[in-house]
Amino acid sequence: MPGSPPTSDLAKTDHGGHVVHSSSKVPDPLILYGAGGHARVVLDALACSARKAAWIVDDHPRCDSLDGVEIIAAADGRWLTLVSFRFVVGIGDNCTRAAIFERLLVRGGIPLTVVHPASIVSDRSFVGPGTVLMAGAIVNPGASIGMNCILNTACSVDHDCLVGDHVHLCPGVRVAGGVRIGSGTMLGTGACVTPGRSIGSGVVIGAGAVVVRDLPDNCSAYGNPARVHRFLSTLQP
Repeated sequence: MPGSPPTSDLAKTDHGGHVVHSSSKVPDPLILYGAGGHARVVLDALACSARKAAWIVDDHPRCDSLDGVEIIAAADGRWLTLVSFRFVVGIGDNCTRAAIFERLLVRGGIPLTVVHPASIVSDRSFVGPGTVLMAGAIVNPGASIGMNCILNTACSVDHDCLVGDHVHLCPGVRVAGGVRIGSGTMLGTGACVTPGRSIGSGVVIGAGAVVVRDLPDNCSAYGNPARVHRFLSTLQP
């Protein structure tokens, strides 16, 4: 039927946040929001799990498709008229991703947890709805990951960590055991956090930083050891 979303093998999450197959005969369409570089990696994680987005939605589309999936504008009625849908936000920036996530929740969308089959997730951990785990990501026992997070390529979260909502752990990040990370925080590529540290909300940690002390909310820190270099304005999604 012209204009209808293509069918796909979608998934839902169980109470532990792990992906399970839906029993629905006609699964809700899956919307991937965002058509930038990060969206390509999300599409790959979906494809490796035998899933496909119905559409990619973008506020300002620059092309017609991305890796074989049609891109449509945010004002396109085909997805705006959907009664029910699942979604994942394929945007790396934490503030933008959080704002879109909340907007889609208000619309009645159901966030999809995406777990690349090459990642390792302990059965004794929790991964929140809408979070994406890329290839090589590791979540160890007792760790809890919030909603709408990105655990990027080959990052690791060790035992008994608590990671808030809308967090981005960039490729190669290493988070040791018992660490607390507040909502909206980003750890740059290759950053390391030593055991038991507490990192506030809205923090930006530079690439390659080594965090050996607790960090307050809304700061920028980098270096080895990581030091606070400035404080950031508080941004709400």
